[in-house]
Amino acid sequence: MSTIIATSVCCELDCGGTMEGRKGEYRYVESGLDSVVLKDILVFHCTTCNAIAPEIPAVGILHRTIAFKLLLKKTLLTGAEVRFLRKFCGYSVSDFAEIMGSSKSVVCRWETKNHGASTDRTVRLLVMAKLMCELAGHPDPTLKKVTIEELVAKTEAAFKTIEDRDVEERYEISPEDLAQFSGELVHSEADLAPVN
Repeated sequence: MSTIIATSVCCELDCGGTMEGRKGEYRYVESGLDSVVLKDILVFHCTTCNAIAPEIPAVGILHRTIAFKLLLKKTLLTGAEVRFLRKFCGYSVSDFAEIMGSSKSVVCRWETKNHGASTDRTVRLLVMAKLMCELAGHPDPTLKKVTIEELVAKTEAAFKTIEDRDVEERYEISPEDLAQFSGELVHSEADLAPVN
């Protein structure tokens, strides 16, 4: 069992128990993807009611890291991944349908069942465009260690290798993955001292 790093009062109403925080893995289902696992983060467990509360690091960078991993995925996106990317880009279903030249019902089908290779590539291009706009349009972009040239080159390389099948992959995201984009390690071991 790992060392308790921090304690807190339980986040559940009417519990009042103690939550013990330890470094560990957390399946980040709040993203809408069952396949994202955050590694080496602080996860609190209540000793009374068994509630679990993760300390999610740098959510903006985290979501961009997930989007970047999906952008470079070697198989077709799953429906849940298309939904994550649509939301990441800030589109409602109606807006997305209009941009894609389709209907809301077709977008809903893409997000729950399947879609074709050309739809997959178009979704990825929209994500690439959003990331490029962020890189080019901000004096202090969220993604600090990615250049537009690198983004385009990696996306082009990924497009050449996409297999025409959808596979749900496991995406493990560590503090080092986040540091790759932010320029700083989020919640390193040195930042967190064990509770005595």
